[in-house]
Amino acid sequence: MEMGLFQQQSMSLVMTTELRQAIAILQVPSFELTSYLQEQALENPLIEIAEPKGMFTTLKKNVRKNGVNGRSSDQQPFEHLIIEKETLFDYLYKQSILLPIQEQDQKLFQYLLLSVDESGYLTVSAEETAKRYHTTVEKCEELIGLLQTLEPVGIGARDLRECLLLQLQDQNLDHTLSYIIVDQYLEQLAERKIKWLATQLNVTPQEVEEAADLLQTLDPRPGAAYAPASDQAYLYPDVSVTEENGEFNIAVNEKYSPILKLNESYGTLLNGRSATSKFLDDSFQKFNWLKKALDQRKETLLNITKEIVRVQEKYFLTFNRSDLIPLTLKEVADEIGVHESTVSRAVKNKVLQTTKGAVELKSFFTAKIFTQDGGSVSATSAKSEIKKLVENEDKSKPLSDQILASLLEKNSGLTISRRTVAKYREELNIPSSSKRKRYTS
Repeated sequence: MEMGLFQQQSMSLVMTTELRQAIAILQVPSFELTSYLQEQALENPLIEIAEPKGMFTTLKKNVRKNGVNGRSSDQQPFEHLIIEKETLFDYLYKQSILLPIQEQDQKLFQYLLLSVDESGYLTVSAEETAKRYHTTVEKCEELIGLLQTLEPVGIGARDLRECLLLQLQDQNLDHTLSYIIVDQYLEQLAERKIKWLATQLNVTPQEVEEAADLLQTLDPRPGAAYAPASDQAYLYPDVSVTEENGEFNIAVNEKYSPILKLNESYGTLLNGRSATSKFLDDSFQKFNWLKKALDQRKETLLNITKEIVRVQEKYFLTFNRSDLIPLTLKEVADEIGVHESTVSRAVKNKVLQTTKGAVELKSFFTAKIFTQDGGSVSATSAKSEIKKLVENEDKSKPLSDQILASLLEKNSGLTISRRTVAKYREELNIPSSSKRKRYTS
């Protein structure tokens, strides 16, 4: 052990700014690419961005088409006005006008109305409200009771149990088995403890099932119909595949991709000797790097999609998920001559447009499941088989995960462990066998 200066050669990967930029652009989907490029344009005066036309639609096609006001003679003057949907608060407030509420309680009642969430549940307690308005809990409970008389039935409930009880009371079912179960055993019902409930209530399991079926007809979110429509999530496909006479046409959707342009007004200042020209020279170089990264992104997406279509040709003819062939990122990467991580970044959040709708590119990569004859099928096919078995099972004797695994091996030759079956079942949102069991007469 000693201290000293030594020379040593080593190799390491250095992430340059250009490489980082290329990686960032590769994994950005079309709907975010415009924003990314606009950020670059703020720092670089040579960059001009033409926003993609495919992300915008003309709402008024007839504007200025016929006459000054853009209306034909048979159009109504208020035809293009946007009618706002009535909110839950508006609906409740209009009903509350007819309620026998004293003037000094109006402000408190309006606070309760404003405390009803989009699902129709009251988000404040009587104690909290009483403390806020310096009144009694009894007064608050009285006003909450009035609130719960409004439509839709179940509004103003403080939890699911109270919401269901209000709806059962409205149907004069407050002396039924369903009411008792909700009032005292709602958690046990959610866990499908049917035989235990039957023993506790001294009824048959079939009667418990019938009571549970009645509860399925109730609305657990009575205010949802009046909730404001959330912004729709539109899919902007990055690549499209069309089939014509047995041949596939693959193209990057240019209409959803921003157009990068050079601001030519600065062109005369390039390659000068001033400090300003030096800055413009650097900006021009960055512009070229950015343009090259965009071209590389386009080429990589095309190559990956071509390979996916080549391997999954049968799927693109039938659009049946069970026809998907097992495919890994590494297999595609080896075929097109790039690193596996490049394929992973390229397919992230990317959408492929087909004649039957849009699908995520990453959905075409599925794990291999080996069959008894030495072949293999995709995990998607295995999930499809599990779903079919569960749909056709005897609900009084549902199939366990172990039995499902055995049937898959017997019927389809798929060798899958019980744990894998459980994993796929959960991904399909299928409950366990104990929760699928039904008691019938």
